[in-house]
Amino acid sequence: MREYAEVIIDLVSNAVDQPFHYRIPPELRDKLTPGMKVKVPLGNRGTEGYVLRLLQETTISSLRDIIAISDPEPVLTGEQISLLHWLSNRYYCRKIDALHAMVPVSFRQGKKPKEPQFLTASPSAAETDLNRAPAQKEAIDILISEGSLPRKKLEELGVKSSTIRTLEKRGLVEYISPVYSRVNNSEQKSATMPQDLQTEQAGSFKRISEALGQNKPKRILLHGITASGKTEVYMQSIAACLERGRTALILVPEIALTPQMIEHFEGRFPGTVSVLHSRLTPAEKALHWQKIKSGEAGVVLGARSAVFAPLSQIGLIVIDEEHETTYKQEEAPRYHARDVAWWRARHHRAVLLLGSATPSLESYYGATEKGDLLLSMNARVTPVQLPPVQVVDMRQELRENHRKIFSRLLLKELEGVMERDEQALLFINRRGFAGFVLCRECGYVVRCPSCDVSLTLHLDRQLMCCHYCGHEAPVPQTCPDCGGIKIRYFSAGTQRVEDEIKKLYPKISLIRMDSDTTTSRQAHSRFYHQFRERKASLLIGTQMIAKGFDFPDVTLVGVVAADTALNLPDFRAPERTFQLLTQVSGRTARGERGGKVVVQTYHPSHYSILAAAAHDYRTFYAEEIEKRRQLAYPPFTDLIRVLFSGSDEKAVFEAASWMTALLEPAVESADIMGPAPASLYRIKDMFRVQTVIKGEGLTRISPAVKKVIRAYHSYKPSWPVRMTVDFNPLVVL
Repeated sequence: MREYAEVIIDLVSNAVDQPFHYRIPPELRDKLTPGMKVKVPLGNRGTEGYVLRLLQETTISSLRDIIAISDPEPVLTGEQISLLHWLSNRYYCRKIDALHAMVPVSFRQGKKPKEPQFLTASPSAAETDLNRAPAQKEAIDILISEGSLPRKKLEELGVKSSTIRTLEKRGLVEYISPVYSRVNNSEQKSATMPQDLQTEQAGSFKRISEALGQNKPKRILLHGITASGKTEVYMQSIAACLERGRTALILVPEIALTPQMIEHFEGRFPGTVSVLHSRLTPAEKALHWQKIKSGEAGVVLGARSAVFAPLSQIGLIVIDEEHETTYKQEEAPRYHARDVAWWRARHHRAVLLLGSATPSLESYYGATEKGDLLLSMNARVTPVQLPPVQVVDMRQELRENHRKIFSRLLLKELEGVMERDEQALLFINRRGFAGFVLCRECGYVVRCPSCDVSLTLHLDRQLMCCHYCGHEAPVPQTCPDCGGIKIRYFSAGTQRVEDEIKKLYPKISLIRMDSDTTTSRQAHSRFYHQFRERKASLLIGTQMIAKGFDFPDVTLVGVVAADTALNLPDFRAPERTFQLLTQVSGRTARGERGGKVVVQTYHPSHYSILAAAAHDYRTFYAEEIEKRRQLAYPPFTDLIRVLFSGSDEKAVFEAASWMTALLEPAVESADIMGPAPASLYRIKDMFRVQTVIKGEGLTRISPAVKKVIRAYHSYKPSWPVRMTVDFNPLVVL
C-alpha cells in the first residue's frame, strides 16, 4: 500500500516549483491515483495541487495529510505527467506552467462542459427590410459581420435584451453551437471522396502508409512545392491511420488557415473532427477536450496548442507548414510544437509527418543527414505550374526618379488585374519593426563582423548595435560600400500600403488582413470567405496571407519589400526571406488563368531572393547550411537565450552580468555571448538585455543551467528585473 503522494502545487510561483510530499490518509488510499487534483495544506491555508506519483516511502520525516480529493476523475494521464517533466526540463519552465499549457483551465477546474449556445442571423434575416427598426438592423448587421456571438457578448456591444427577444420571435436569429455547427452540418452530407493521386503523391502516400504499418516511431519530411497536393496526401494518410484503429492529429500554423482546413477535413471525415485553437472560448475548448478525451473525436485539427490534445492511440501526427515560427510558443513554457509532437510520436510509436514547400533547415538537415525519411513532390496538381517571378531592383527605381513604394512594374500589373477583373495579393512583412540602416543607392546594410547579422539602429544613442555579441558602430553619414549619401532608416507596414493603394485607386475594393484587423473571433473566417467569394479584388496582408490559402482567381502577388525580413538582426533572416517569398509566390497561378509574382527589393542579387525567384530550395539550402556550419549556428548547435527586462536600466545590466558570471563556469563547454542589449532594447519603458549560450547538445547542461536559475531567483535582495530563459529561440529580437 502506497502511503505518500508527490504533489505539485497549483500556484505560479518559483517558491513552490518543486514536488511536495504529503501523507495519504487511510480513507483516501484506495481512491487516490496519479493525475488527480487534491486539496492540500500549504503554510496556514489550504490550496489545490496535482498528484504526480504515489510513494511507498519518503525521506521527509514530518508530513502533513492530504485534505481531500477535489475531483474523482484524474485530470492528468500518465502520458501527460511524463510530458510535464520533459517540458519543464527542456524549456526551463515551472512544472505548473507546463501543466497549465497542456490542460484547459475550465477542464482543470473540474467544471462539466456545457454545449455553449451562440446567436447567429437566420437565412431570412438578410432578406428582411429592417430600415424602420434600426436597433434590430444593428443587431443583425453585427451577427452577419461576426458570424455568431454569445448572447452576453451581443448585449455588451449595445444590443438590448428586448431587441434580441423581438428578433427571436420574428425568427430572424437562431441559436447554434459554433463548436460543432460545421460538424453537424457535414453529418447531414456524405463524406467527400478521396481524389485520385498523381504519381508523386501516390509514391509519398505509399511510403507513409508503410511507416504507419510498422508500429514504431518514424519522422518523415514531405517536401512538396506549393500546390503539389500535400493536403490530399495528409487526408489519405489519416484515413489509413483511422482504418488501423488509431487516431490522428493535424497542426496548422495559423488560426487564419483553420476555416479552410476545417472545410477540407470535416468534408472528408464527417462527425469525427474536433477543433482546438486559441480563439475558442473556455467553454468551447473544454467541450472539445472532453469529446477528444472520451474518444468521440478521432481526428483533431488545430494550431500550436493542439499538440497537447488528449488523444489516445495516436497513429499519425501531421504538422503542415512545419517551418513556420508560429509553432514556437513565446510565453512559458516556450516549447516548439514540432519537438513536442516528436516526443508524443515516440511515446505512441506513431508517425510524425512534417510537410512544407520550404522546410526548416533543421528538418531538412535531419532528413538528409540524420536518418529521417525524405519524400519529395516537385510537380503541381493544378493546371498551371509554378508562376514566373520578376525581381524589381528598387535602387534602379530610385535612380530613375521613381520614389513611390510601388515599382512601375507592380503598378502596371495591378492595373492589368483590375482591367481583367481578377484578384491580387500584396504582401508586406510586418516583422520589419526592428529598423536597420540601408543605402538606397546600392542596397548596402551594415552587418556585424562576428555574427553576420544586420546591426540595429538605436536612435536615442545614434549607434548601431549587434544584439548577439554587443558590437557597436556609429551610424555612417555616407555608405561604406559605394560612398552614396542616401542613407535611410528602413521600415514599412500594411497600413501604409493600404493608404497608398487608396490614393492611387480610390474605387478599388480591398481587404487588409493583419493583427490589427483580425482581433475578433470570426475575422479570419470572414475575410477568407469574402475574398474567396470575390467581394474584394485586392488582399493586403502580413505573413497570415502568405501560406495555405487557395484562391484560384489570384493572378498577381506583389511583395512590397522583401528586405524587411532579409535585414532583421537574426541569423535566420535569409531562411525566413526565402520561405516567405516562396510561400507567398505559391498563392498565385492556382487556377486556369495562371499568374505572376513581382518582388521588390534593394538586394536583387542576394542568394535567398535569387533562389526563391527560381523556386530552387536545394540551391538555397546548400548555400545557407554551409554558412550555418561555418558560424556554428543551428542545426549544428543549440542556443539558450537568457533575457533580462526591467524599468531600471542599471539594475537590468547588473542582474544580467551577475547571472552571466555564474553561467560561465557552469557551462564551460559552450560559448557565452553577452550580456548585450536586445535588438528591441526598450519596449513599453522596459529595458531588455540578453545573454546567449551556444554549443552542441545543450540539453546535457540543463541541470547546471537550472541550478543557476534557482540561484538567481533566490538572490537577496532581489533585482526588480524579470528573467526568462528560452531554449532554441526562433526569434532573437
